Amino acid sequence: MIKLIRPFVLFCAIVGVVGSAALTEAPARQKDDKKDPKKEAKKDDKKDTKGAGDVGTVEVYMAKDGWRVRVKNAEGKSVAIGTVGYEKQEDALKTVDFLKATFAKGKVSVEKGDKK
Repeated sequence: MIKLIRPFVLFCAIVGVVGSAALTEAPARQKDDKKDPKKEAKKDDKKDTKGAGDVGTVEVYMAKDGWRVRVKNAEGKSVAIGTVGYEKQEDALKTVDFLKATFAKGKVSVEKGDKK
C-alpha cells in the first residue's frame, strides 16, 4: 500500500511546487496610456547610454596549464570559461577571434535531450 501512496504524494508535491512557481512569475500588465513623444525620446537616449556599459569582457589570462580564455558579464562574473590551456598567448587570442566570428555569423541550434 505504501508503494502506491509514495508516487502519488511525490506527484502532488511536484505539481504544488510547479504551480506555485507559475503563479509567482506571472507577467506584469502594462497600462495603455497616451505616450508623449518627448518622453519616449528621452527614454531612448537613456537606453543608449546605459546599454554601452552593459557589455561584458573577454579575458585572456595565464593559468597553471597555460593561457586561457574566459567571458565575463557586466558585473564581472564568469559566464563562459575555456577548457583548453594554450602554450602561447597568440593561440588564445586566435581562439577569441574565432569565437567573435562564430557568434557574429553562426546560427544557434538547440539540441533536444533524449527522452527516457
